[in-house]
Amino acid sequence: MTIPWGNIIVILILGVIFIVSSWFISRKVSTADEYISGNGKLGVAFGTTSLLAFWITGNTIMAAPEAAYGMGVIGAIAYSFLGGVAVVSFSPLGKRIHEIIPNGKTVGDFYKNRFDKKNYFFFMVMLFIYMFGLLMTQGIGGGLLLEQIFDVPYALAVVLTFIIVIAYATMGGFSSITGIAFFQVMLIFIVVIVVPPLVYFSTGIAPIYTGMAQFAPEKLDLLLPAGILFMFAGAMFAIGEVFMDNTFWQRAYAVRKDKLMSIFGLAGIGWFFVPLATATLAFVAIGTNQAPAEVNQVAPFIAQIYGGNFVSWVFLVGVWSALASTIAAILNALVSLLIHDIYQSINPRADNAKLLRISKILTVVIGILALLISLPKFLTMLQMLIFLGVINAAFVFPIIYGLFWRKLGATVSFIASILAIAVGYIVYFTVGDLQGVVASGWVSFLVCFAGSLIKPASFNWNKLYRVGQSHASEVERK
Repeated sequence: MTIPWGNIIVILILGVIFIVSSWFISRKVSTADEYISGNGKLGVAFGTTSLLAFWITGNTIMAAPEAAYGMGVIGAIAYSFLGGVAVVSFSPLGKRIHEIIPNGKTVGDFYKNRFDKKNYFFFMVMLFIYMFGLLMTQGIGGGLLLEQIFDVPYALAVVLTFIIVIAYATMGGFSSITGIAFFQVMLIFIVVIVVPPLVYFSTGIAPIYTGMAQFAPEKLDLLLPAGILFMFAGAMFAIGEVFMDNTFWQRAYAVRKDKLMSIFGLAGIGWFFVPLATATLAFVAIGTNQAPAEVNQVAPFIAQIYGGNFVSWVFLVGVWSALASTIAAILNALVSLLIHDIYQSINPRADNAKLLRISKILTVVIGILALLISLPKFLTMLQMLIFLGVINAAFVFPIIYGLFWRKLGATVSFIASILAIAVGYIVYFTVGDLQGVVASGWVSFLVCFAGSLIKPASFNWNKLYRVGQSHASEVERK
C-alpha cells in the first residue's frame, strides 16, 4: 500500500502547532503540582473549554453516528442525551467536593478517605481498566479516521496520533492541555457547524427522509425499543464515566467554586449539540442505502462522499483535534493518579524536581502502552463504551451516597460495587450488552440503599475535610 505522504504532512503540521503551543505554555510550569493540576483556578471560559475539549471525544463524533446508523433518530437523540446529562449531573457533585474535600487533588483522595483500603484498591484497579479502555477507543478512532479519509494505514495512523499527543502532553502537562483546549474546541465546533450542512446541501433533506422511510422505516420510530433502552442505559454508563473519571475531578478542583455550576452546566449543554449534529450524517447513509466498510466509519465515509475533499479535511482536522485533546487529558489524569495516589505513598520524601521528572516519564510510558493496546481492533468504539459501561454504572451510587450520605459504610460500598460488576457482566454476556449496564446500575443502587438502612454507618465528614487541610498546608510550606 502506497503511503500518502502529503496527507501525513497535513497531520504533522497540525501536530507541530500543538507541540509548539505546548512548549510555549510549558515554560511557566516549574512544579509537579502545576504539571498535574495547573496553576491557579480556571474561570468560566477556560473551565468550559477544558471540559468540552476532554468530553468531546472521538467517540462523540464517531460513535454517535454509529448509534444513529444502528438505531435511527432515537439513537442520535439518545447519544446526545447521555453525555450532556452526565456533565450537568456532575455539577452538584463538584460543588459538594469543594465543600467536603476542598484541597484534594484526585478521585483517589475521596475513595481512600471516605471508605477503606479494599474499596480504594478495587476502585483504582477498575478505574485504570476503564481509563485504558477509553484511551484505546481514542487510538482506534484516530486510526480509523486517518485510514478512511487520508488513506493512511491504520497502524501508522495510530502511531502518528499517539506520538504527537505524547510529545505535547509531556511538555507542560495540565497547563499545556488546558491552554491548547480552547483552540481545539474551536476546531471541533467548525466540524459541527460546517460539515453536516454542506453534506445536506449536496443531498437534500427530503430525499434522505424518503430514503429512510423506504429502506429502514423503523429507524424513524422515536419509540424504537432498542433506542429507548440505549437512552437510559447510556445515561447510566455516561454518568458513571463522569463520576469516576479523574479528569472531571481534576477540573472540579481546578475551577473556581462560585463558577463551578455554570461551567459544568454550559459544558453539558454545549456537548449535547455536537453528537446530535454529527449523528445526522448517519441518516444520509441510511437514506441512500450506503454502508461503510466498518460501522464506526460512517461519519467520515459520508463526509468524504458528499462533502468532497474540503469537507473531508475539515472533518478530519476537527475530529482528530477531539481525539488528541481527549488522549492528552486522559494521560494527564492517569499520571496524576499514579503520582499522587501511588508514587508519593511509596516515596513520600521525593522532592519537587523528582516528582516533575517522574510525571513526564510516566506520561511517555502510559502513552506508549496506550498506543500498543490500540493497534488491534477488538471492538467498535460504541461497543467498547458499552462494555466499559458495566464498570462505570457500578460506581455511580457508591460515589453519590459516599458524597452525600454518611450512612453508607465501607463494607456495603464494596459489596455493592463487586456484586454490580459481577451481575452486570453475567447479564451482558447472557441477555444483552445494554441490559448488562442497566443491571449493574440497579444492583449498585439497591445494595447501597438497602445495605445502608440495614447496617448504617456514621461517617465523620471532618475526616475528608482534614485531607484538604493537609494539602493546603503542604502548599503553603512550599
